Amino acid sequence: MATPLPSESEEVWRYTPINELKLDGYVPLTPQAPGRAGLKFFESVVDTLGPLSGRVLTCGGRPGAFIGDGADSGVRFGGVDEVADAEAMTGSVLHGGDALVRLNDAFLPDVVLIDVPPGVTVADPILVVHWCGGDGGSDPSSAVFPRTAVRLGEGASAGVVEIFAGPGDATPTLVVPVTELAAAPGASLSYVSVQILNDAAWSIGRLAARGGEGATLRTFTAGLGGAYDRVRTDVSVDGRGAQSEILSTYLGIGTQVHDIRTLQDHVAARTSSELLCQGAVAGNSRSVYSGLIRVHRGAVRTDARQTNHNLVLDEGAHADSVPNLDILENDVKCSHASTVGPIDEDQRYYIESRGISPDVAEDLIVRGFFNAIIDRGPIPALAPLLRSEVESRLHVASDNRREAHRA
Repeated sequence: MATPLPSESEEVWRYTPINELKLDGYVPLTPQAPGRAGLKFFESVVDTLGPLSGRVLTCGGRPGAFIGDGADSGVRFGGVDEVADAEAMTGSVLHGGDALVRLNDAFLPDVVLIDVPPGVTVADPILVVHWCGGDGGSDPSSAVFPRTAVRLGEGASAGVVEIFAGPGDATPTLVVPVTELAAAPGASLSYVSVQILNDAAWSIGRLAARGGEGATLRTFTAGLGGAYDRVRTDVSVDGRGAQSEILSTYLGIGTQVHDIRTLQDHVAARTSSELLCQGAVAGNSRSVYSGLIRVHRGAVRTDARQTNHNLVLDEGAHADSVPNLDILENDVKCSHASTVGPIDEDQRYYIESRGISPDVAEDLIVRGFFNAIIDRGPIPALAPLLRSEVESRLHVASDNRREAHRA
């Protein structure tokens, strides 16, 4: 029986434009060489990040050459044909899924697999760049289905950066990525995802992570591009004493819609999780945050915190925040907090009282707002790229605001 497409009538798709998605208007992009634009972008990211333990560029969902020095330590880094037990890694964390996950299952050309053996520490980040298009001349209604699976053995440590980008023109593209992260007992996994697609793209992503006993999972998702950008992050702390930190940020300009959904799933006793999602909307953009803390029976001494801050920079912008708790056990500590509103007038007044103009004062406050979460990112090498991307979009928002005032 076919899995039905998501609908706005479902709680997990509430406040979204998902009913506007017409799948028959897209054709799966044929895997191809990335072309000059993709290679140039990949090289610029490599230069920005500095030392890397491995890197790969995919185009149309199929990875090119894997470059890395993990062989001596036993790190396996490759596609399905290069990692013996690829099937065991794919689908091991994310079970089931909606129709869009099923589409990824059906149309993914290959999987980027990163397997770190027990006890191995990967010193520098591993970079995966997904180029979702050619040089701007690809099918104007293409669909791309990237897939990544990361597995850390007991006591291992690694950091992974995943970037979704494409041509800078107005080529409509549907990008449906699925990423799975598995950390064995005592392992420490840091992961950062950055989406900087063009303004005509739809990105609907799924991130699933699981941590065993005493494991540490740190994830950070940044949604900046796309007409509609959605990422659902489900993090399960399955083993006693496992910890997770979930960070997420977004910046909406124009008519963008940013949609962030999170699940902090506590299965075992004495687990902890901390979530911070903060972003801003400008122009006529919208954002949605919906998060759930779930505590299973037996997960005593759980400590879970959820915080969502939303800046509304213009009158035409809008933000929704929906925190939720589902607690089935006693002797736990759970909290959630949410704010939605404009720039704090006391902060603005304080800066302006030092002789700073109103426009500059606002810019300083907004940049400080984003720097606060960027600085908390689990992979510091990515901070310059994130700041640059946020800065360029804030400039566009400011220009749009000035044009609106002149009109």
